[in-house]
Amino acid sequence: MKPYYEIDFSAVMCSFQIKINDVELISMSIEGETRSDFPVNHLILESGKQTIEVKGLPMTGQKEMHDDSYIRYRVNMYDMASGEYVFVRQFEEYFTKKPDKNIPFIGHQSTFSAEVPYTLDAWQKGKDLKNVKFDVKEKLIKKYNEMIRLISAGNYNAFISQYQKRETNNALAMYLGQQQAESRMGGVISDMKNGFKVQELTDDVYVEYSAYGKLAALKRTDMMSALRLENAKTEEELVLPITFYIPEGKDEFEAI
Repeated sequence: MKPYYEIDFSAVMCSFQIKINDVELISMSIEGETRSDFPVNHLILESGKQTIEVKGLPMTGQKEMHDDSYIRYRVNMYDMASGEYVFVRQFEEYFTKKPDKNIPFIGHQSTFSAEVPYTLDAWQKGKDLKNVKFDVKEKLIKKYNEMIRLISAGNYNAFISQYQKRETNNALAMYLGQQQAESRMGGVISDMKNGFKVQELTDDVYVEYSAYGKLAALKRTDMMSALRLENAKTEEELVLPITFYIPEGKDEFEAI
């Protein structure tokens, strides 16, 4: 069996974030309603109990939760052994409570048990970034600007190498072949070569910690990654999610 886990969720009238094992799966602001399914295997480091946290905040530009705001979610399990999605089971479904005007957010936490045939070497041996003796934001800005310069100079191979560990883990967890794994980053590089230009960091960036303090990323006030590309002709924006950690025994950030 090749167990494949997805989270099936809906979000209404809120800025929301979903985390698996304290690592972000998705965040966005919705003025209306959205429903989607996202794979979560890449955030399951090994078999055992997995945690889910969903949180909703007021929509961008608002100070209070909308009366109709809510988040619904459940985990579905499939078997990919045949190369097709074969449904196995559905885990319990959860809904956030009706917004309380005295509390500027909604949320819910739960757990589920997963069995996977792999163990990911990710952030487990990283330093606790909340207890380091340097300015994490300053060091992250330096790292992001390094990646921005690589993209601007067209040094795509060096940029891809920054993502290597992340993509290796994704391929292992998602049961991808080499060609499938390579095509994931190939699409991003194709966009860079065809009209998408990397944006400079904005002044509103802030540090978001995750993985119980071992991961850090720069975000903008819309809750999404600060690393972005823009196509001026089509007015499209491409957001590149990326997180960093510092392995024990080292002093520099590495992407994961």
